[in-house]
Amino acid sequence: MRIASALLAALTPLAAGAVTLTVNGLSQEVRIGGKDCKSLQLVSRWDLGVTPTGTDRVRLIGARNGSGACSSTSATTSPDRTFIDRTPTAQSESTTISASDMVLSTADGGVQPCDDPDVASRSSANPLTNMLCVQYSPSSAFGSGSVSTASVNVKYALAPPFPPIDIGVAPGDGHLKLSWSPGDPGEIIVQYDVHVEPEAGGVDGGVAATVTSAHADVSTTDDGRPLQNDAGYFITIIATDSYGNVSQPSLDVLAFPVATADFYNHYRDLGGSARGCASGGASVWIAGIAIALALLLRRRSKARNGASLVALLAVLAPGARAAESERQPRFLIGFKIDRYDPKVDSEPGLAGTPYHDVFGSRRPLRYQLEFDWEVAHPFGALLVGATVGFWQNYGKAILRSSPPGNPQPSQDTTVLNVFPIGLIATYRFDWLTNRWARFPFIPYAQAGLMRALWMSYNGKGDVPRDPVNGGNGRGWTNGYTAALGLALNLNVIDVELAREAYLDTGIQRTSLFAEYGWTYLSDFNRRGALILTDRAWRFGLAVEF
Repeated sequence: MRIASALLAALTPLAAGAVTLTVNGLSQEVRIGGKDCKSLQLVSRWDLGVTPTGTDRVRLIGARNGSGACSSTSATTSPDRTFIDRTPTAQSESTTISASDMVLSTADGGVQPCDDPDVASRSSANPLTNMLCVQYSPSSAFGSGSVSTASVNVKYALAPPFPPIDIGVAPGDGHLKLSWSPGDPGEIIVQYDVHVEPEAGGVDGGVAATVTSAHADVSTTDDGRPLQNDAGYFITIIATDSYGNVSQPSLDVLAFPVATADFYNHYRDLGGSARGCASGGASVWIAGIAIALALLLRRRSKARNGASLVALLAVLAPGARAAESERQPRFLIGFKIDRYDPKVDSEPGLAGTPYHDVFGSRRPLRYQLEFDWEVAHPFGALLVGATVGFWQNYGKAILRSSPPGNPQPSQDTTVLNVFPIGLIATYRFDWLTNRWARFPFIPYAQAGLMRALWMSYNGKGDVPRDPVNGGNGRGWTNGYTAALGLALNLNVIDVELAREAYLDTGIQRTSLFAEYGWTYLSDFNRRGALILTDRAWRFGLAVEF
C-alpha cells in the first residue's frame, strides 16, 4: 500500500492539468495604445491546473515579436525578459508588470521603451506583437517532466489613425446622410465621431453622432439643435481605433440640408386625397381572418377524429393504406411572386404623376403566402382561405425648389411599403388529375376580398405627415381580387416516388403554377383612397396535404 501511494505521488506531476494565463482578464490578446503605454499595469494571473510540489518551476517570460523564448526552457536573452523564475507557491498566482516593460525595446540606451521609434510609429494596421507567457515545469521521481505553457499576446499600436477621407454628403429634408472612407484601410477603426457645427458658429462641445460604420445620418448639431434647411453646416469626422488612439479631425466639408417632399407629401402636393389613418383600423380584418382560421382548424380537428377511425381500420384491413393514399387533399399552402406596379397615378384629380415622379419605372417583386382549406370536391375542389403579402419600393424625394410641372429628384430617399391581406375562394378543376395520376394540368379560378396596409417613409425613416392639408403617410385601402391560373402537377414526374413521399410526409401533391391576377384596391372607387390597383402575371409553388 505504501509503495502504491509513493508511486501515485511520483506520477501526480505528470498528470498536470492545462496551464491557463490571463492578462487584465483577457486570455487572447491585450491591445495597448499611445495613452496607455506608459501608465497601464498588466495584471497577470495563471493557474497551473495542479497543486505544485516544492521542486517544480514556474517562469513568466516576455518574448519579443518573432522570438521563440516561450517555447524554450533556456535562459532568455535581450530583448526577451524573464520576470519570474522560481518555485511556485500555489496552484494559482498573479503578478503585475508595467506595459512599458513588455515593449521589450531594442532602442539605444536612454530611450524610454514607449518612445522607441519602432514602437511609436506602429498603428493598428501594423502593431508590434509581443508575447507574455507562463511556463510550468513539474518535477517527478524520474527527472524533469514535460513543460506546460500558456501565453497572451500583448500588442502595441501607439500611432493615431489617419483622419477619415472622401466625405460624401447626400442632403435631405432637415438631415444629412454622410459617407466616408478610412484614412488607411488597413487600420482597425471601431468608432467614428461625427461633428456638425453651424457655418455661423456658436456650438460648444458635444458630438452629433457616434457610429461604428463609415456612414451616418445626422439631423442635429453637436449641441442637439435640429438642422435647418438651406443653412450651412461644417462636417468633420474623427476616428478611434481598437487601441484607443484618436485621429485628427478630417478636413471639414460644408453641407446644406434641402427641403424635399417624400412620396406621401409629393402625392398630397399634387392633389392626392388619401389622408391615411391609424394602424388600428386593421383590427376588424385581422379578427376576421383569425376567426376564419380558427374555424378551419376546428374542422380539421374533427377530420382528425375521423382519421383515427380510418387508422384503426387500416390495422384491420390490408387494403386500407392504399385507399387512404387516394383520398382528396384537405389543405393547400402556396407561395407566389409577381411584379407589382400600383396605379397610384390613376386617381382622378391628380395634377401630375406623383408615384412615377418618385419611383420611376421600378416594378419590385411582391411576395404572397396563401393558405386554403379544401371544403368540398364538386367535380373538382372548392377552397376557401387567406392570403398575406409584402411589397416595398424606394425612390428619391422631390426637391421642393423644383419648377412647377418639372419635379426634380433629390438625394434624399423615400420608401413605400404595402402589406396586402385577403379572404379568397378558389375553384380548382383537379378531377382529371385525381382520376389519372399522369395528367399534369389543373386549371383554376380565384376571387376574394382584399385589404392593403400602405406605409410611406421619409428620408429619416419616419412616417410623414402633411403639415398643410393634414393626413399622415399610413393607411388602408379596400378592394377585391381575381385570378385565372394553371397549375402543373409535379407528381407526374415520378408517380411512385410521389406516393412514397405522401406516405412519409403527408404531402399529397406539389405543383408549380402561373396565374394572371387582377387586384382592385381603390376603396371601391370612393374618394380618399390611395389607389393600389394592379394586374400582373404571378408565378409560384403550392403543396397540398
